[in-house]
Amino acid sequence: MTAVRRPGLLVPAALALLLVAGCGSSLATQPGSSSRTVTTTQNRPSSPFCDAVEASRTATQPFSGVGIGRSISDVGEVTANVRQANQQVTSLAPQEIRADFERVDQLVERQLVLLEANGGDTLAVARDPGIAQDRADPEYQAASQRIRDYVRSTCT
Repeated sequence: MTAVRRPGLLVPAALALLLVAGCGSSLATQPGSSSRTVTTTQNRPSSPFCDAVEASRTATQPFSGVGIGRSISDVGEVTANVRQANQQVTSLAPQEIRADFERVDQLVERQLVLLEANGGDTLAVARDPGIAQDRADPEYQAASQRIRDYVRSTCT
């Protein structure tokens, strides 16, 4: 059962991982969570980087809660917004973690291309073995963790 559910989680989780998961909020599609309350802090640090992270969170919202086999409406607009947000965050990321952002962004881009080529159908991404393999790669996992840690310590 876990093997069947896991690919469905890859689509929104990996697309939003670069920014949303790293920002201290969670995706509604994470295992064991049907919905979560996002807590904001009034004294949250503000910087161009953190502002870009927040803008990226907004750009990835359409992926939140999308299940396997469901389509993303307005896929062209949504993917364009995510690309723009990812580019901005990556360009503003400090040198010490920029390579991590670039690595994660490459996988996100592959997923966006698949979504566009398949009319927003999330099943196309969930079935792609290359994406699943790359997401499970220990180097990718380490880069993702460093991003989450950095964003949590800097922007929340």
